[in-house]
Amino acid sequence: MNRKLEEVQFARAFAMFAVLFVHFSSSGLGAMEVGTNMFYMYSSFNTLGKLGVPVFFFLSGLVLLYSYRNRDFNFGTIKAFYIKRMKYIIIPYISISLLYFIGKWMIYYDYTAVEAVRTFTVQLFTGKVYMHLYFLFVLIQFYLIFPFILFIFKKFNLKVLPALIGSLIIQFAWYYLNKNYFVVTSRGSYFISYLPFFVTGAAVGFHYLRLDENWNRSKKWLSFFIVAAFLISAITLIIGDITLQMNTLSNWLPPSDYRTLILDGFYTALGLTGGFMCIWLGKMVISIDNYKLTDFLNRLAAMSFGIYLFHPFFLIFTRLLIPGGTPVVFHSWQLITAVVVTAISWMITRLVSNIRYGWLLIGK
Repeated sequence: MNRKLEEVQFARAFAMFAVLFVHFSSSGLGAMEVGTNMFYMYSSFNTLGKLGVPVFFFLSGLVLLYSYRNRDFNFGTIKAFYIKRMKYIIIPYISISLLYFIGKWMIYYDYTAVEAVRTFTVQLFTGKVYMHLYFLFVLIQFYLIFPFILFIFKKFNLKVLPALIGSLIIQFAWYYLNKNYFVVTSRGSYFISYLPFFVTGAAVGFHYLRLDENWNRSKKWLSFFIVAAFLISAITLIIGDITLQMNTLSNWLPPSDYRTLILDGFYTALGLTGGFMCIWLGKMVISIDNYKLTDFLNRLAAMSFGIYLFHPFFLIFTRLLIPGGTPVVFHSWQLITAVVVTAISWMITRLVSNIRYGWLLIGK
């Protein structure tokens, strides 16, 4: 019987914080003059938040392989898997996409009925109905290929390092071919762009019990390595993002045919180290053994999917209310917006989850 992975649940909460960092810092970042102290602060928070979605993919792969590693690989197992995902992921994706599309239609556009149906269909099948729904679109793609991934791990007992290296090769081959040949403008809507996160997480989940034993034997060294790798990745990407916005990137990363791939590598490194960092933070929470903290993180993690889906909707309206005045007022409003929108999204998610057919919107 699988033991409950509390640290993974806590990691999901930390990943949710990262997603919120990105969305709540974006308006502040856009309003700051490049090179000011507040620009550096907003840009750093925005960059750190970029680990959120990769970590969610990492944790999704981890939980799936951990759950299915000892199950028989047969038609019945695969059928049950697809039925569950169809009900609790694909249907909510369609439902929430429809709500956002109707909202955009009413506020921003003047489609005819035929144009609306055509536009919605195209956006639904490309993950572009709203800015954050690409995550569900990509997650559905991973679910579609999950039986193949499970088969590979079961057949070859694939370890973490080969899984990491193989998925990185595939990811960067895709990046290179797309840059030079395919030129797909929305490459972030396709699973190959996130393959190392999901597959590495899957490898960790497949071998979790053995890796956990290694953790218990070498906590100090592994802690140092995880934290150091994450900090190096984060600082490197923060510098990259800041200098890119300041048009000074060439001072330390000269233009070349491979510079875009190098920047992609920084982002991938942040996502991968971020996955391990969030699990490490989860283990630190367990070691602290503070009931209020663990209860808060458990509740946040349980509601994270709904918070992710709902918070951009409320963010639209709070940003319309951004007051003018002094910098203190502006920056304070950014913080107030973050707290209020998160709280409202949390409450709405909790309310919907208690409704009989609430899973149609937020899954289960």
